[in-house]
Amino acid sequence: MRPLCTIGAGAGFAGDRIDPAVALAASGMVDVVALECLAERTLVAALRARAASPEAGADPRLRRRLAPLLPFVARGCRVVSNLGAANPRAAARAASRLAREAGHAGLRIAALLGDDVAHLADRIAWEAPIAGALIGAHAYLGADGLAAALAEGADIVLAGRVADSALFAAPVLARGGISDALRAGALAAGHLLECGGQLSGGNFAPPGGGGLDAAAMAALGYPLARLMPDGAAEIALLPGAQGRLDALTCTLQLLYEVHDPAHYITPDGVLDFTAVRFAQTGRNVVRMTGAAVAPPPERLKVVAFVERHGVIADAEIGFAGSAALDLARRAADTLRLRLADWAAEDLRIDLVGIDSILGPASAPPRAPPPELRVHVSARCEDGEAAQIIEDEVYALTLCGPAGGAGIRSERRPRIETISGLIPREAVPWTLAWETS
Repeated sequence: MRPLCTIGAGAGFAGDRIDPAVALAASGMVDVVALECLAERTLVAALRARAASPEAGADPRLRRRLAPLLPFVARGCRVVSNLGAANPRAAARAASRLAREAGHAGLRIAALLGDDVAHLADRIAWEAPIAGALIGAHAYLGADGLAAALAEGADIVLAGRVADSALFAAPVLARGGISDALRAGALAAGHLLECGGQLSGGNFAPPGGGGLDAAAMAALGYPLARLMPDGAAEIALLPGAQGRLDALTCTLQLLYEVHDPAHYITPDGVLDFTAVRFAQTGRNVVRMTGAAVAPPPERLKVVAFVERHGVIADAEIGFAGSAALDLARRAADTLRLRLADWAAEDLRIDLVGIDSILGPASAPPRAPPPELRVHVSARCEDGEAAQIIEDEVYALTLCGPAGGAGIRSERRPRIETISGLIPREAVPWTLAWETS
């Protein structure tokens, strides 16, 4: 059976590598390279940039990420991405200028608009009251707008907040009139591809230990999906690419960020993964079957960003040598005494390498660590309170255990995310076009 289309996973997050996408585009084996480059933390930075300048707010890596792909776009390999971040229209203009500068005239670039719903805050059913200044609110759009742009001949489609899987499913949905089985397969394959190298052996520790060595991880190949008319998908790496893609890596990715495998909600449909099966058909080649889908939800998820009063103070001090653990513990205890009047819920003191992640559940070290860092993080009412935290850490260099050094401190705003739901009909999408 011949595939309807082949989609390559060119990126799985904002700071992802550039070369895997170039390898996919250069291979001639993919019709579309999808770049998933947007998360909550990157959207906050984009919103702040847009507030400072109307032409800012797109992913700052847009030029570096698109420039090496343009020669292949000119030859017919299309690109779909959420590089538009908080300003897809400006992103499309920037991509158009970039293409002209590179000598690629005539490329059609579409910006998908509509995810910004801050002006509709009163129509959103929030999970909690908004306590603070609303920085922005964005609905998770589905693949419909992306698919429409591709169907209308877009060479590059740039969106803001869309569901990650939508980027990868859009080329299939662009065909129109597809079956439920094909829609389910496209969305399931999109969910597999959305994290890029995480599907092909990155961030993976097999049972019993091991995994890819440093050389393989340094040259990790990213996956592609060949979508079949019956909804099956062949998930693979390029021939000769480094990595591990098998039923286990696929199963782990299938369940990634999924609370209910029988009811995984996306803007494009509610997926049921319980009958999905993976069959190894070759080296780094897996056939996926069995995905099912129910109609899309009536409401779309919204994520808002709220800036609370005050700041977060974050500081560290290091200790090294044969007595590092004892020194670090005494330093941490000293800070707890000095900051005893701080509200417990607003203060955290831990030892990086000992209990900073698992806390009380951490196992005792088997051997004395040669170096450690004492870490302090605190919610502060204002800059003066943050200064108290920083000063107490610095004071350890003279008033604490011997050998404290390598202090790092920073302050950051108190940004919180709040989710909500908005009626689908309240969030119409539109396309804005540019030509290089």
